[in-house]
Amino acid sequence: MSASSFAGWLIKFPKTNQLFPHELIDKDNYKSTPLQRTDLKAYRDNSILLHRVTSPNYKSKIEFQTININLAQLARIRAILNAAMDNSKERKLNVTYWDDELLNYRTMTAYMTDTTYPVSVIKGSDIKYNTIKFTFIEY
Repeated sequence: MSASSFAGWLIKFPKTNQLFPHELIDKDNYKSTPLQRTDLKAYRDNSILLHRVTSPNYKSKIEFQTININLAQLARIRAILNAAMDNSKERKLNVTYWDDELLNYRTMTAYMTDTTYPVSVIKGSDIKYNTIKFTFIEY
């Protein structure tokens, strides 16, 4: 493991080889939860010792917000996301992301959760949006 593997970006979509626009991510709100463990079974014995049977399949989740953006910036984001989708009905796509546990890039098949687009100002033919939250959860 080495931080020297970091190439200066957080999220890329391998289908199109496009990066999520790094400059539009609010870094203070970027959260990576890599390789989450899932207990298939957990119990405490008569001595109150915990016993866990953990799935060998770990799942990651990436959550972040954009900075305040305008309509042109949202159109850029949507074009990147739409092109990356393998199944638009399920919002299924592959995401390569910086894994802070492995200190390396990792690709996951994920779905994008429902997204809310909070409008703050409408001015002429432009819309200003407050921060928009995106979440990718591994299948």
